[in-house]
Amino acid sequence: MTQEEILTYCEECIEREGVIVFTEEQFRELTPELIDGIRTRFSSRTLMQLPQHEIAFFEWLKGADTAVWNDIWANDERPYLVSLAFSADFSGANATIGQFVICDLVNVDNYFFSPDLLLDKESTDFLEAVRGRFTQRSSMTPGQLLTLEASVGNVDIWHFAYRYNINLAIAKKAVVTLVEDRILLHVTSAEHLAQYFDVG
Repeated sequence: MTQEEILTYCEECIEREGVIVFTEEQFRELTPELIDGIRTRFSSRTLMQLPQHEIAFFEWLKGADTAVWNDIWANDERPYLVSLAFSADFSGANATIGQFVICDLVNVDNYFFSPDLLLDKESTDFLEAVRGRFTQRSSMTPGQLLTLEASVGNVDIWHFAYRYNINLAIAKKAVVTLVEDRILLHVTSAEHLAQYFDVG
């Protein structure tokens, strides 16, 4: 896929649908150079549709935690459209695993975690033990698994529960335990999360 081909496709897509809708194959083929070209031609105000695996996740979320789905999409005439600025999150190797991470809920508590929210002193030994269990392919509790996920990148409790087929109530209970054990910091409001880093 050349730069010219993808730009022509985007223009035709916008004319036809008002937004850019990449196929799964196109997401896989998007390189950093192609994304730069797309972003140069079209502003970040241009909308694109989330990839199909994320739409499937949000359809699950609609039933699993309707209040969260409503917080994100209820005011949108056409849900699952996001800024073109998120295109890199779903490109190349991330094409089938990239996530539109939930981190700025207004009416519902956020359950967003990242390496910045692990309490260094208290979590170091715990995380080392968890990594050992992972390396040995030993079974792990939801709390151990969540700590491992948060140590390598951004994760929200809903994507976490969906990916590992863990009941949401059990996943949230694991958060309570991790907070009580001073392993993890749970910042529930988007406003307070923004004090740690840019969540937008």
